[in-house]
Amino acid sequence: MTYSKSISGLLLFLALGEVTKIQAAYSSLLFTEDFFPLINSRIDPIVNPGKVSGHVHHVVGGSAFSASMDYASARQSKCTSSNLNCDLSNYWTPQLYYKWRNGSYTAVTGDGMTNYWKYPLTNVDETTPFASIPDDFRMLAGDIKRDDYDPNKAVSWLCVDAQYSYDYTDYIPMDRECLTLRPQLHFPECWNGVDSYKEDNSHVAYPIDANPEGGVCPDGFKKIPHLFMESTYHIKTENIGEGYEWYPGCFVLANGDNNGFSFHGDWLNGFPTNFLVEAFDQCYDKGVGEFIKDCPYITQFRGDIGRDCVTEGDVIDELIGQHFPIPALPGNNPEYNSSIYSDNYPKGSIPGYTEQASIVKASDATGGFCVTGVCTDYVGGDVVAQDAAAAATTAGTGTGTGNSTAGMSSSVAEVPDATASGPTTADSATAGTATGISFSDSATATTSDLGLDATMSILPISSIEPVDASESLPTLGAVETSAAPASTTSHRWGGSRWSNRSGKRRL
Repeated sequence: MTYSKSISGLLLFLALGEVTKIQAAYSSLLFTEDFFPLINSRIDPIVNPGKVSGHVHHVVGGSAFSASMDYASARQSKCTSSNLNCDLSNYWTPQLYYKWRNGSYTAVTGDGMTNYWKYPLTNVDETTPFASIPDDFRMLAGDIKRDDYDPNKAVSWLCVDAQYSYDYTDYIPMDRECLTLRPQLHFPECWNGVDSYKEDNSHVAYPIDANPEGGVCPDGFKKIPHLFMESTYHIKTENIGEGYEWYPGCFVLANGDNNGFSFHGDWLNGFPTNFLVEAFDQCYDKGVGEFIKDCPYITQFRGDIGRDCVTEGDVIDELIGQHFPIPALPGNNPEYNSSIYSDNYPKGSIPGYTEQASIVKASDATGGFCVTGVCTDYVGGDVVAQDAAAAATTAGTGTGTGNSTAGMSSSVAEVPDATASGPTTADSATAGTATGISFSDSATATTSDLGLDATMSILPISSIEPVDASESLPTLGAVETSAAPASTTSHRWGGSRWSNRSGKRRL
């Protein structure tokens, strides 16, 4: 009996200890932002300004998002997909894909992002705890070249399984099915106090003590407000397609990484000048050492218009797997495992790859962006898609084994044939008919054609409206699964018919 009481006491002590940790983690939280998706596209104005970027990004934020944008253009945004309408920044991470058994890929419908702005008052200058960043500030988090466990503890993957247990790993879980996958990352909180951006990202740094939140900055670096960002994917048929089944290795990042070490994020600032530091000054009560609840400086900018924000910037004229599966990941991205200990490491290249996609202005006629949470592929007559042979290309291991000599095709769209074993090609002008898209003319589709009347929750789903079975939906080519025969397998059209979240916004 004494033993049982001791164990109970120990468990209670440990539980209280965990509660204390949780409280400590959130004691530095000032405000959050919830974002609807803005666009999924190969655009990265930080790393590849003015060019088609290397892989597809999941993008949220200001409507002026474009390949050549800067702070000035960000502040010209007419709206933001955030529920904090003064933040015209853009944030992006690699898009998550599902790989079907037949080797084709589908972009998983994401639930947008959530930002946590924190102000940990440890290891800071007491007179000036947080430095004001320049207007044209940009930075990256994580490392696309990472091939081992993260010493900065900046990146992790949250898995919620069927038992609703939460588990964090450095990589995409492969030992169990996740109902929710949430890649998340801490941005650097140390800044050199001089540069708004450096190409090697050396103007910012993580704390040197492996504590990404409130740690010790390198000499000469100043603390800036801490950004923690979550990108959430609910893993289910509605967000992937009929016939979805989990198997180890079925999820792949847009850059080809099926392990997840390379997950990263970008932030291009669009806040009003000095907003982040002013928020701290206005909302932190130094007398009691706590943040002011429902601080007016922040709540004055709260709104629910983010779901209606539509991009007014650029889009890439290619298929990225949001309407139906594509035979290969967009760009020069053969699949690989980012672990240095893997047999499928390092990442290879598609021999003869030539970029055929180009930057075009977003248009209601051609789609290629998100409206009320539903994201669609570009469907203009000039649409670009990878040659199906590129799907056979695997990561190089130094020997070139398994690499295809396929290059790219710029004049065909990959569309699935219900009678084939995988995607087949069709002329882009007739791709709409082949996929069940009702075009308003032979080359373009309007938002009405695309069914962009749906809304989508960006936090846990409260209800789902079933898709009308009579709707003309694109069909997936034969998927080699026992869950659904090829003749009956269909794919969701740019997302499920989700009802908008009605719960209250968080500060």
